[in-house]
Amino acid sequence: MSHRIAAGTASRGAALTTVALTTLLLGSAEVAAQHFPNQTPAGPPFFALQGARIVTGSGAEIENGTVVIGNGLIEAVGENVSIPGDARVFDVSGMTVYPGLFDALSEVGLAGGDDGGPGGGGGGGGGLAALLAAQQGVTPSDGPEDRPATNSWVSAADMLDPEAGDIERWRDAGFTTAFLIPGDGIVTGQGAVVNFGGSAREMVVKAPAALRITMSGAGFRSYPGSLMGVISYVRQLYLDAAHADQYAARYEASPRGRNRPVYDRALGPVQDAIRGGWPTLFPADEVREIRRAIRLGNDTGARVVLTGGHEAYGLADEIAASGAPVLVSLAWPRRNNNADPEAEETLASLERRAYAPTTPARLEEAGATWAFYSDDSGGPSAVMENVRKAMEHGLSQDAALRALTVSPARIYGVEAQLGTVEEGKIANLVVADGDIFAEETTVTMVFVDGKPFETGEARGERPEAPPEVDISGSWVLSLNNDSQEASAELEVDEDGHVSGIIVGERGEQQITGGWVSGTEFEISARATVGPGRVVEAVYSGVIEDGEMTGSVQMGQFTMDFTGTRPGGGR
Repeated sequence: MSHRIAAGTASRGAALTTVALTTLLLGSAEVAAQHFPNQTPAGPPFFALQGARIVTGSGAEIENGTVVIGNGLIEAVGENVSIPGDARVFDVSGMTVYPGLFDALSEVGLAGGDDGGPGGGGGGGGGLAALLAAQQGVTPSDGPEDRPATNSWVSAADMLDPEAGDIERWRDAGFTTAFLIPGDGIVTGQGAVVNFGGSAREMVVKAPAALRITMSGAGFRSYPGSLMGVISYVRQLYLDAAHADQYAARYEASPRGRNRPVYDRALGPVQDAIRGGWPTLFPADEVREIRRAIRLGNDTGARVVLTGGHEAYGLADEIAASGAPVLVSLAWPRRNNNADPEAEETLASLERRAYAPTTPARLEEAGATWAFYSDDSGGPSAVMENVRKAMEHGLSQDAALRALTVSPARIYGVEAQLGTVEEGKIANLVVADGDIFAEETTVTMVFVDGKPFETGEARGERPEAPPEVDISGSWVLSLNNDSQEASAELEVDEDGHVSGIIVGERGEQQITGGWVSGTEFEISARATVGPGRVVEAVYSGVIEDGEMTGSVQMGQFTMDFTGTRPGGGR
C-alpha cells in the first residue's frame, strides 16, 4: 500500500508546483491569497478483520473471511483477501461481522439549535421558542403567509453535538448511523444522515436528506390550531412553493417591470424538497393517518415517507401499491401504566397492541419499502427486544437486518455508501460474538468511517471484580434530595447481573440490564418521562454500610439519589 501513498504524494506535489508557477506567472493577488491545505498528510490507516463470519447484507454469507479497511472505506471483502503489510490486523475468529446498524429516525446527538428568529414570511421562529410564543399568544397567526411553526430552514447538520453521551451508548449497541431531524413545529426542519463518530463535520454523510411534517397545531390559539387547520396549512404551503417557483422563473426570464420575488427562508427548503424529490416524513400511525398522508403526497407532490406504521398491518398491500416507504416505530403499543387498573380497554386498543408487531412481516410480504426506527422505545436494548418481538410475529431475520441497515440507506438515498459490507462503501461495521438479534449476544467492536471503537465492556467500563455486596431484595430510593421517591425490587445472579423492577411516581421501570462489581453497581431501566415518551434511566454508584449513593441519568438530565432498605435493614 505504501507505493500508492507515495504516488499520490508525488502527484499532489506536481499539482502544487503547477499552481505555484501559475501564481508567479499571472501575478494574481487573488490566486496568491488562496489557502492550500497540507498536501502531504500521513498515510491513511489500514485495518483488517480476519477470520470472521461475514454477513454482508448483499448476498451470501462468508463463513471464514476478511474485511480490509483503508482510509475509512471497505477496500476488500472475501475469503482469500490480501492484507496490506502496514495494516493493523484484528483476529476476530469466532465472531460475526455485520453492516453497521442504521436508526431511520432519531434525535440522538442533536444539541439545542438557535431558532434564529421569525421565518422569512414574518412568522413563527424555530424550535421550542416558537411553540412557547404561540402558546402565549405573542405571535398570533393571521394566515398561511405567516408560516407558523415552519422551521424548514433549521438543519440537523448544524445542531450536532459529537460529545453527546447518548451517541456512545447507541454506538456500543452496534448503531453506527442515524437519520437525525429536530421534532418541533409543523415543518420541523431538514434532516441529515449522520455517522456516530468523529467531529460534527465528519459525522455528516448527507445533508439535507429529508423534511419532516408533524401535522401538529398544538399551542396555537388561532389558525392553524386544529388538525383541519394544519392540513389546510400544509396544502397551502405546497401551493405557495409551486407558485413561487413559477413566478421566480418568469422573473428570471424577464425581470423588467416585475416586482422581485420576496425572500422566504421558510418556503425555500420546501421548494428545494419538491424539486429535488427529498423524502418528506409524515405521521402515519393509524389507518386514517396513513391514508391521509398518502393522499397529501398525491395532492402536493411531496415524496411521502410514512412514520409510525403500527396499524399498517391492515393496509400493507395498499401501502405497497402507493410506493410510499414506511418507517416502523419500535415503540410497540403498551397499556398506559398510569391508567385506571379497573378500567376496561377498548377492543380497538387491544387489537392494536396485539397486531402492531405483525406490521413488519405484513409489509415485507406485500413488497413494501420499509425500515425500523427507535422512537420512544427506551434505548438500544429495548430496540433489540422489540425487533425480536416482530420476529416472533413472522418477520425473518434477514428482513429484520435489512430494516436496520440497507433499507433506511435506500430510503434516504445513501445506499451506494451505506447498508452492506461491500467493497467501496463506508466502513461502518459491527463485530459481535453471535447472532446480532440474540439476547445474549455482545457487540465487542464497532467501526465508524473506518475508525475502530471498543464497546463498553471491551473498554473496561464494567469492573471484573466479583460482587462484595448483595443488593438483592427491596430498596427505597430517594431522588434529588428527597424530592422524589421510588421503590426497587432487585435480583442479582452469581455473576453480578442485575434484574428486577423500579416503581416510582411515573410508574414502573423495567430493568433491562445491570451489574454489581465489588461495591460498585450500574442498573439500566426503561423509564416513562411523559405521555408516550420512554427513555433509558441509568443508575450508578456505590454501596457502603448498607446504603446506596449515586446518580441516575435520564436522557439529558441527571439526579443524585440514595437508597436504603425498608425499615433501615441491611
